[in-house]
Amino acid sequence: MKSIAFKGFHKLAVVAIILLLIVSCGNKANRNKKLVLSSETAVDSLDKIIKNEILSYKWKISLDHHRMAKEEEAYTPPAIATIFSDSRINASILENNSQLIAIDLPFKFLAFAEPDLNRAYLAYTSSDFIIQRHELPDSLFTEYKSKQDEILSNFSNATISEVDLEEVTKGYAIIKNRSDFDFKETVNKLKETINSISGAKTFGIIDFKNDAELYDIKLNPTTLIFFGAPKPGAKAMKNTPKLGLDAFCQKLLIFENKSGEVWVAYNDIEELSRLYYDTSTIYQKMINRQLSKTITYCIQN
Repeated sequence: MKSIAFKGFHKLAVVAIILLLIVSCGNKANRNKKLVLSSETAVDSLDKIIKNEILSYKWKISLDHHRMAKEEEAYTPPAIATIFSDSRINASILENNSQLIAIDLPFKFLAFAEPDLNRAYLAYTSSDFIIQRHELPDSLFTEYKSKQDEILSNFSNATISEVDLEEVTKGYAIIKNRSDFDFKETVNKLKETINSISGAKTFGIIDFKNDAELYDIKLNPTTLIFFGAPKPGAKAMKNTPKLGLDAFCQKLLIFENKSGEVWVAYNDIEELSRLYYDTSTIYQKMINRQLSKTITYCIQN
């Protein structure tokens, strides 16, 4: 009788433990869901301030990384990138300077939460970052910085997530490949390739040469394509969401230099991850490798 009673008690204890684990997991899932919703609200609030400040800008795109990932049944912490362009400022910066600077134009802000979801932050591509990355004089970015500071004045210093620029030197984290085709064919080939990739989207295109002509500024052909694939992007951003600023979406710069050579440039995802988080992930390595193979195949005979 004692043995039977003990066995019955043991079974009840096991069932109780299982039920406790189920309830505990359920409570944890509910807490996580509430935390995500709270984080979404906080990020949305920061993003709304940015959006209100750029109403007058004609060219702008918004990339809600978190919600785009959700549509693809993937997850990345709340993060919204807002990219907006002042064609006159772009043209004045690029005039008589390296077209490679265009990879860091136009203005970019990111409202985001880190993986712990404890609070929302604001990141941006600073003039100091661009100046160091391209070895430029501060005076070239006076107006750019002024416009940027107008927006930053709406946020506390505790909210702004700065970048340590100690490692940033000329050409930092920029990958360049020379094309075997002329400018127009290179652009068309890259567009066709992006459109053929499953899950990939083109978010926007800036033709710096055409924009500069509005101000009687002559530039060599220079085009910037913003594109990405939300599902793999989410995996690469999951533990490093600040990458939504400069690596996701990916920026593909195509330009023809004074010698008539056509070049394609883009950001090194792993290097930027190490800059922002002092680490990189296998997903970032996979995307970097695939991007390199795709672009090389596309622009070489």
